[in-house]
Amino acid sequence: MTAEERSHVIRIEASAPAEVTVGAEFVLKVTLTCAAGCDLSQLPLTITDPRGTMVAAEPGGGYNAAGDEARTIALMAPPQVGEHVWRVSCTPGQAGGVRHEECAAPVVVWTRPHQTSLAAWSIPSPVVTGQRFAIKAGAKSAMACDLNGCIIEVCDETGAIMARGSLGPAPWPGTAALYWAELELQAPSRADMFSWSVRFDAAELEIPHEDAAASFSIAIVSPPEHRLTVKVFERETATPIADAQVRLGAYRTATGPSGLAEIMMPKGTFDLNVWKVGYEAPASSVTIDADAAVEVAVAVVPEENPDAAWQM
Repeated sequence: MTAEERSHVIRIEASAPAEVTVGAEFVLKVTLTCAAGCDLSQLPLTITDPRGTMVAAEPGGGYNAAGDEARTIALMAPPQVGEHVWRVSCTPGQAGGVRHEECAAPVVVWTRPHQTSLAAWSIPSPVVTGQRFAIKAGAKSAMACDLNGCIIEVCDETGAIMARGSLGPAPWPGTAALYWAELELQAPSRADMFSWSVRFDAAELEIPHEDAAASFSIAIVSPPEHRLTVKVFERETATPIADAQVRLGAYRTATGPSGLAEIMMPKGTFDLNVWKVGYEAPASSVTIDADAAVEVAVAVVPEENPDAAWQM
């Protein structure tokens, strides 16, 4: 019986990641198996992409643990989001002196948009009611795509747009692809702590991307009316403490070399917190109804002995 008079059936198995991002490269793994154990390394494979274009895969490959002929083929995902089907086929051919039948297998891959991330910075705090101010906001593509001209917005808690702008042509200095814009806002007339959001619209991008949103907080305060002077000193020695952080609600400042800090405040009662590494300050509150001065005596915190646990 000649080779042309008999043939073997081969099985083809093809696998790929179930999901990849649009336009990304992925690896297709193909395994050919002959029940008779024939060497199939020289049989040609044909890959038909979702558009119907056929791409020939060069013969030759390795073998898996079961001794089956295995190949890996690099493919490119389409730039559209959705389900895509490739067809892997092995045309009839001679292998080991035996003709092998044609076989084929489909490969289904879902494509998803590229992710985007957002950032907001240079947010002043606090901001006086009714004042105009500016923040910076930017967006970055996970694939470092050019986002120049894309729309970015700032929205309040209800989703109402407070500001809108276009991302600029150049990434923020020191970053690879964080495209940014400066957005001007107007503070509400009510003093409070607000949580707003930055939103990115990816609809105009040629390569599909996900829309994105990120929240940030901002303190809106009443106009300051009175000057508060805070003096911070060491309790035992009365030594002025420089660079101590002073906080009264949304208001923050730091002491100078003389241990003094001045801050303009509206009327009201505020928790006064003083902090510096190596010192402990008592918690207190201050009522502001005129210019005022307060003193805060801090205590030195003893350094911990790292060997204390081993000393008897």
